[in-house]
Amino acid sequence: MISEDEKKLLHERYAELAKKSLIRTQYSCGGNSTGIDEPDYVPIVPEVPFEKNILYTIAREEDMKAIIELLKTNNLPTTDLNTGQRTFIVALSDGKVIGCVALESYNDAGLLRSLVVNNDFRAKSIGQKLVFEAEVLNNKLKNLYLLTTTAAGFFLKIGWKNTERTSVPESIARSDEFASICPSTAICMTKPLE
Repeated sequence: MISEDEKKLLHERYAELAKKSLIRTQYSCGGNSTGIDEPDYVPIVPEVPFEKNILYTIAREEDMKAIIELLKTNNLPTTDLNTGQRTFIVALSDGKVIGCVALESYNDAGLLRSLVVNNDFRAKSIGQKLVFEAEVLNNKLKNLYLLTTTAAGFFLKIGWKNTERTSVPESIARSDEFASICPSTAICMTKPLE
């Protein structure tokens, strides 16, 4: 098995190789070449395909013990999990919970929270797939919000934007996550769903 340091080194090497191999010229049918204007964002390393043999599903009651253990192991809050209306989505490998995310619905806005993937299964797009599953879970929601102290870069890469904490709907602002659990230094992010 490749260590995290070896994975990082390989990722850096592939990124450098990809930078050097970007074609900056396009050719017309007549053989004339013109420069290509580069977009603001050029993906340098191809995205990792979603891991196969992982089942993504709504959590069952019997999954909650494993979910809480996974959250605690990764220093994520669990104190308010017995309150409010939230739905957990889990990633299962061989029937075991290896990742989860929760969606709390507040009228037409949602709060994404508790995203975590077991260390042994990271860098396999499982977190990205969990977020995607949460984004399509409730088709009545217009916007999603979240708070993070460690994963802003991840969410930016998958289409989320930074926003002011004061711009969230009142119902989201009153949630335990916003009102008391996450520190005021947490980054607030949003994603429109329409």
